[in-house]
Amino acid sequence: MATKAGSLADSAAGAADLLAEVGDARIKWVEVFRDHLVVHPARLAEGADIAAQLGITVATDYPATKPGFTVWTGRWNGMEMFVYAELRGTARSIRAWPT
Repeated sequence: MATKAGSLADSAAGAADLLAEVGDARIKWVEVFRDHLVVHPARLAEGADIAAQLGITVATDYPATKPGFTVWTGRWNGMEMFVYAELRGTARSIRAWPT
């Protein structure tokens, strides 16, 4: 279904399509907004795989939080998507502030 994100009902239908494609057991919860969906995997380690399955390729890392995490963003079925995932490897060290 090519979802057109214009109403909350459209976004809810998009969430149902998402669960059908990815698998209900892999998702802990989905935040539904009028213009986007936020996906929280049941296991954060599967987040990058879920994003890849949906064709979402842009990632932003948040290493300074405890635990760190990555958010994958992109469009799927005409909707803006955000998929939480385990933090990808990072080259820079993280230090506590202030020292």
